[in-house]
Amino acid sequence: MNTVHLHGCRAEPLLGYLTGLGVIRLVGEQLDPDASARWDGDHLVISGTYLSETNLVDFFAEDYKPTPAVAPWNSGGGFQDAGKPTSPSAQRVVEMVRNSDLARLGPYREAIAAADEARHRARRLGLTKDGKVLKQGKAPLIELCRGSFPDEALAWLDASVVLLDDDIRYPLILGTGGNVGRMDLSANFLEQLETAGLLEDSPNQPMRGRIDAPTSRALLRHALFRVGEVRFVPSSTSQFDPGAKGGPNSSAVGDGKALANPWSFVLGIEGAMVFASAAARRLSVESQTGGSKASMPFTVDATASGYGSASTGENVKGELWAPLWRNDLSHREIQHLISEGRSQWGRSQARSGLDFVRATATLGVDRSIDEFVRYLIGVRDGQSPLAVPVGRFKVRDRVRPEADLLRQLDGWGGKARFKFNRVPAAVRSALNSLEREQFAVSTFGGAARLQTVLAVLAETEQAASRSAKYRQDRRLEPISGLSAREWVPKLNDDSVEFRIAAGLASLSDRMSAGRPTAAEAVGGSLMTLLRPVVLTSFGLGWAKGGPRVPNLGRRPLFDVLNDVVGARAALACSARSGIDASDQVAGLPFAFDYGLGVDLADIGRLLHGQVDEERLGAILSGLLLLQWKDSFSVIGHDLAVPDDPVARLHAASEPAYVVLAPFFAGRLPVAPTDAEPRPNRSIAVHPRPEWVGAVRTGHAHAAARSAARLLRGRGWRLIVDSFERSNVARSRLAAALLLHLGRGDGDLRQIRFLLNHQCTVGTRWIASRESQESSNEQT
Repeated sequence: MNTVHLHGCRAEPLLGYLTGLGVIRLVGEQLDPDASARWDGDHLVISGTYLSETNLVDFFAEDYKPTPAVAPWNSGGGFQDAGKPTSPSAQRVVEMVRNSDLARLGPYREAIAAADEARHRARRLGLTKDGKVLKQGKAPLIELCRGSFPDEALAWLDASVVLLDDDIRYPLILGTGGNVGRMDLSANFLEQLETAGLLEDSPNQPMRGRIDAPTSRALLRHALFRVGEVRFVPSSTSQFDPGAKGGPNSSAVGDGKALANPWSFVLGIEGAMVFASAAARRLSVESQTGGSKASMPFTVDATASGYGSASTGENVKGELWAPLWRNDLSHREIQHLISEGRSQWGRSQARSGLDFVRATATLGVDRSIDEFVRYLIGVRDGQSPLAVPVGRFKVRDRVRPEADLLRQLDGWGGKARFKFNRVPAAVRSALNSLEREQFAVSTFGGAARLQTVLAVLAETEQAASRSAKYRQDRRLEPISGLSAREWVPKLNDDSVEFRIAAGLASLSDRMSAGRPTAAEAVGGSLMTLLRPVVLTSFGLGWAKGGPRVPNLGRRPLFDVLNDVVGARAALACSARSGIDASDQVAGLPFAFDYGLGVDLADIGRLLHGQVDEERLGAILSGLLLLQWKDSFSVIGHDLAVPDDPVARLHAASEPAYVVLAPFFAGRLPVAPTDAEPRPNRSIAVHPRPEWVGAVRTGHAHAAARSAARLLRGRGWRLIVDSFERSNVARSRLAAALLLHLGRGDGDLRQIRFLLNHQCTVGTRWIASRESQESSNEQT
C-alpha cells in the first residue's frame, strides 16, 4: 500500500476538512476501491494500492466525474424558466452543462434533465409563479426531485435537504437547501468547476471565466498537498473558510477581497456529500419533533461555552463536531461512521454542544473516533454565517466520573430551561453559567470544577425560588435526589474547606414519624435553614418568602452562619418542653442529631483564619443540595485529615471555644477523679439561651465565664479564668460551635482532649494519651 500525505486537507478550517472527505470519497468511488484514510496530526493521510501524488493529480485533472449538485428549488440555482433571471451566471453555467458533450459530465446532464422535468411538473401543479418557486411549493418540488433524480444526484439532495412527513429541514453544513446567505452553493460549485476548466475541453490558454490547464493543475496540487506558489482566484468560499472571506481589516493593507482555490471549494462540496446518507438515516420521531439540527449527525444546537468569544446574545445557527480518526478507514467505513453519527448522552442523541462534550467524556461516541474539531456556525459577517473552529476535544477511552454525574442534573435543568426565552433574566443567567461550568467539567474534569457546578446549581435554585409564576408554569420543584454517597467522593479535593463544608451541610435532626412538625419543616437541618425549601410529607417544597436564613452566597459566609446559630436557637425554644429528663444542665437543645464529624485540626484552622471563607461558602451552597441520609458511615472514611497535632492544639488553645463546645455539642464527658481516673461516661448538656446571644454579638467571654463555672461544678478543674483576650472573630466561633466533633464516640474523645488541655495537672495527666487516641482514630 502506498501512502500519500495530503497537507492541503487539514482539520481546520472546515473547508480543509471537507476537502479531505471529498478526496477519500471520490478516490474510493472512482479510482481505488481499497483506498483508506486517517488523520495524522492536523492533515489527512490516504493509502491505496497504486496511489501517488502524480496519480492523484492526474485522476482529478483528467478522469474525475463531478457529483451532480443541482437545486431547482432555489431561485439562484439556475433553473428559472420564466421572468427575469435571479442569477444570470447560474443560468449560464447550468446551460453550459446542459449543452455539453463531455463524458465526465454525463451524470450531471442526466440530473439537470431530471431537474428540468421536475420544474415542468411543478409549473403545471401551480407550485411556481413567474418562474419562481412559491414558498408552499418548495417541499412538493423537492419530493418530485427526490423521486426523479438519478442515483448520482441523490447524494447532493440528501445532504442539502431532509424530507419529513409534512415539512422539510435543512442540514446545517449546506445552509438552507444548498443556499448560504446570498450564495447558491450548487451554482457556485458549477462556476468553480468552470474556473478549473472541467466544464469543457481544457485549452492551454486561459479564457473568460476559467484558468489554463497548467494553472489549474498547480491549484489542484496546492489544494491537495499545499505546495507551490499559486494565485487564488477572486471568489468566495461561503461559510467554509472564514480566513478567505475578505472584508474590513482582512489584509495587511486594510480591506481585502475574497479569494479562493476553486479546487478546494469543489472538493469541499464533494466532501459535504459524505453526510448525505446520514441526513436520511438519522430521521426518527425524536428528530422530527426536535430541532432541525437533529437531522444530521455531529450537528447540534449551539452552547455558548467553551470558547473565548462565547456570548449568549450571538446569532448562532448551530455547531458541527467534525470527527478525526487515527486508524485507517476505507471510504465505506468513513461513510458508515458518519452516517451512524453516534453521539449519545444518557439515553438520547446529543442535542447541544454541552451534550456533545459530555458524550465525548462518557464513551458516548464511536470508539473509532479519537478527536473532534468543534465548529461554530454563527452569523459574524453581516448576514452571512461562518464556520469558526472553536476547539479540539479528545475522546476519552474511559468514562470521566465527574462528567458522568452530570446526567443527574438534566431532569431539573431541562424543566428550568423550558421555553428559555420566557425564563426570568436572573434564572437565565444562572442557567447559562451552569452550562459553562458543566462544559468545563466535561472537558477537564476535577473536583474543584464539579464543586463549582453544584454551587451554580444552588444559585439557579435560589433564582428560581424568587419567581412563583415561573415555577408554577413549569411545575418546577426544588432540587432533590442527588445522593451524597455518589457525589462526595468525586467532589472531595482533600481541602480543609471541603471537609468543613461537608460537616456543615450534613447537619440534620432526627425526624418524627409522619408529617414533619413546623419546626422540623423549616429548621430540621442546615439545608432547610439556608435553602428556599421546607420539608413536607412528600419531600421538599418551596418555602414561602425564601430561606429562613437568607443571602447565602451574597453575604460573608460566617455572618450567615452566625445568623444560623440564632435561628437554630429560636427554633430550639419551641422544643424546650421536650427536653430529655436526663439533661442535668438545662438549656436549649441546640445540637443537630446527625452530621459528619470535623477534626479538631480543621476547627483549629477555622478559628485561626486559615480557611478561605468565600470558597467554603461556594462549596457549602452546593453540598446543601445533596441527600446525606444513610451515608455518614461511608463518606466519613473518605474525608481523610492530614495528621497535624499543631492545628489541633490551636483549637484547644482557644479557651472560649473549649468551654462552650461541650454544651453546643450536647454531651459533656464526666471529669476524671481519683476513684475513676478514666471515665467513659457523659451527661447531656445544652447551652443557655443568653449564651447564644452573647456568642453572636461578640460577647463570647461572658458566655464562656458562665460555662466555665458549670464545668468546674462538674469536676473539671480549669486553669483559665480570663476569656477576654481571644482573637477569634465572633462569626468564626459561631461557625465552629455548629460543627460535630468526630464520629460516634469520637465526639467525646475530642471534647475530652479540649478540656484536658485547659485543666490543672490533676486532670491533665491523661491528655497526651487522649491526643494519641484521637490521632489513631483519624489514622
